[in-house]
Amino acid sequence: MPTIRLDELDRAIAGRVLHPDAPDYDAARQTFNATIDRRPAAIVTCRTIDDVVAAVRAARAAGLPIAVRGGGHGVAGHAMADGALVVDLREMRDVTVDPQRRRARVAGGAQWEDLDRAAFEHGLATTGGTFWDTGVGGLTLSGGIGVLMGTIGFTCDNLMRAVVVTADGEIVVAGAGGDPDLLWALRGGGGNFGVVTEFEFMLHPLPELQDGRFAVPLGQATVVLEAVDAAARSGPPELLLMVVGPAPERPTVAGQAPSGPAEYLIVSATFQGSKEDASAAVAAITSLPGVTGEFVTRTYLEIQGGSALLPFGLRHYWKGHFLRGLDAASMDVVVGAMRDRLGPMSFMLLEAISGRARDEPPGGASFGQRGARWNASALAIWEDPADDDAQIAWARRAAEGLLPASFSGAGYGNYASVDETPERVRAGFSADRFDRLRHVKRRYDPDNMFRFNHNIPPAD
Repeated sequence: MPTIRLDELDRAIAGRVLHPDAPDYDAARQTFNATIDRRPAAIVTCRTIDDVVAAVRAARAAGLPIAVRGGGHGVAGHAMADGALVVDLREMRDVTVDPQRRRARVAGGAQWEDLDRAAFEHGLATTGGTFWDTGVGGLTLSGGIGVLMGTIGFTCDNLMRAVVVTADGEIVVAGAGGDPDLLWALRGGGGNFGVVTEFEFMLHPLPELQDGRFAVPLGQATVVLEAVDAAARSGPPELLLMVVGPAPERPTVAGQAPSGPAEYLIVSATFQGSKEDASAAVAAITSLPGVTGEFVTRTYLEIQGGSALLPFGLRHYWKGHFLRGLDAASMDVVVGAMRDRLGPMSFMLLEAISGRARDEPPGGASFGQRGARWNASALAIWEDPADDDAQIAWARRAAEGLLPASFSGAGYGNYASVDETPERVRAGFSADRFDRLRHVKRRYDPDNMFRFNHNIPPAD
């Protein structure tokens, strides 16, 4: 395909080009985080891979860097950038499932609801995000935490192949029939290497699933966290544990009316297997005084769709660390941050890294945090701009308190804040991984056109 000038692009593609004077421009540039207010030079809504190629070549000819929008759910706002050309993939959401091969081919702009529903029709799934309106692309490229990862690994571990439009506007394949190094880089290296227009995932048969919610008053949280940490270390891979707090009330249990203190720590437990085995796996937690809750048998779609979606337009600042474990000091920090949180929407989130998630997939992955035991994050969420400084300071204090227990000195790329430093990005990988990623970056994007991400600079 020949290079097309930016001012001619609208007539040459199936999608549209939105310039700053277009009526839909302001709506198109909005992202999940309302603290982000960026004005791209142009937003190109692509409908085909040829549209993507044309947009990338037009950006290069115009000397514009490129941002990529999938779900637009990233807190750091990488989907939009001042003065950039935005490749908007939201109209590319097709999902095709091959139940015999247990593979799904997913267009670059798809959301997790698209993939989960299509695979579920065949009794299959892969590790997916816990919010259905999250983009498949962004979550996959920086890791991918979900309730199935104890038995099948992170989302990126299940990425088998990808189609990528590079900074030169060329179409390349990562994985089978293409470049295995590029596939390795895409498994955790973020959006550094081009526009991924198609992902191919390994799918897995869905087992019976138990969904548990267990609550304890914040005053008893520390002893429960000790039991949760022990269960995450020694429990079967079928058990996946997460902790959220504070929550305004305990989960409703059949035959019991909610009552007691105003705020609780909630332990979320997902188990692949029978309800009896699920109960046995968390017995050391549920037998503690003050813990209430139960397991309910649910389908994977019910679990995935059960999280209340956070609407676009709220203000966000998230910060945290992957932890070696939950020692006494880090538990004090977590519980203290729960008590001190500002406003009704901010909370602490702990996600266990257990089972297969701790093992690299065949062919390896650049994701560098699987030796950690927990992903611990302070999620500051609010509405009033007047609260910006206080909310940001709360999240930063919590993250700073967790630093002594940090596995690498870095947090989860998918939860990273807008001010994530190059040092924190680099710390998320070992020195060898980061060096290898820089060499892959040099091959596919030597001019760093794709720089609006957790950026990996090309090797010299």
